[in-house]
Amino acid sequence: MLKKFIKPLLLLFSFAILNASDIDLDKIVEVAKAQNRQILIFHHVPGCPYCKTMLDENFKDSTVLKEIDKNFVYVDVYTADKGSIKFRDFKGSHKEFSAYIGAVVYPSTIFMNGDGEVIYRAIGYRNIDEYLAEMKYVSTKSYKTMDIESYLQKLEMENF
Repeated sequence: MLKKFIKPLLLLFSFAILNASDIDLDKIVEVAKAQNRQILIFHHVPGCPYCKTMLDENFKDSTVLKEIDKNFVYVDVYTADKGSIKFRDFKGSHKEFSAYIGAVVYPSTIFMNGDGEVIYRAIGYRNIDEYLAEMKYVSTKSYKTMDIESYLQKLEMENF
């Protein structure tokens, strides 16, 4: 009986975490692990046309949104946000966190597993198809057995 209430509570908890300007990434890692999902952290800066395009296109595309909803806990890191981010021994601004985690070009997407380990970095603009392919590379855990180029070739051969 208790199990049927845990998932909705975790979803509500993750929604509350992700909508605050202060982000406790340690708690998000716990949620991702409990839900057997990966973490997708999207880093963007003000005035960046590529960031805006990804936000306007990729994050409004129903297929992208379904993939995120099914396999990821989404974290939005906007460098102009005045809130702070806490993760393990790090505590600082959104901009400082982006540099700390290796998102030094924008837009950037950093993927983490349920243990809080960075497993893949998608640095720079991605169109919808490229973004979906990289999300599936992570969600299928193909990164454990092949590099992204091999995975993309495999996809191409399957669709040939």
